[in-house]
Amino acid sequence: MKSLPLTIAAVLLALPVFAQDAAPDEPLPPTTVEDLPPGGQAPVDQIPAISDVAPDGGVPDATATAMSCSFQTECVDAECAESGFAGRLTVISDGAGMAEAEWDDDAESLAFSAVLNNGSILASSTTTEPPGQRLLTILANGEARYTTHLTDPIHAISYVGTCEVAQ
Repeated sequence: MKSLPLTIAAVLLALPVFAQDAAPDEPLPPTTVEDLPPGGQAPVDQIPAISDVAPDGGVPDATATAMSCSFQTECVDAECAESGFAGRLTVISDGAGMAEAEWDDDAESLAFSAVLNNGSILASSTTTEPPGQRLLTILANGEARYTTHLTDPIHAISYVGTCEVAQ
């Protein structure tokens, strides 16, 4: 009776050997190589981009919005002063709440990942390099906070202001 489990185990271990190709010397079917059509002439080129097609035949879901931001207050950790910091945020939304964005100010241009929710925008920089991470929050009423978190030395710079759709 004890040999039955061993026999079953041996058969199970041997099954892959029996499952191998029965005709290893049989030639493979021939392959064909076709040249690709020039750009713009492939069948896939006739399919409109997702952002160009709306499911209901109306306006496409994807949108791009440019916002001008101005910040009146700058705080370095707990010390605050007046500020003239300004920038521009361009948000490209997929229509489902996720978005990519780009922040431009006098010092830099940064890529952001963004979430849109009930008219509010929460955007964070996508860079992993120092000097730090950025976070921009814009409420539906235009109230905005822009924060930079730095590591050497550790501190945060926060800006308080407003953003509005650029004209």
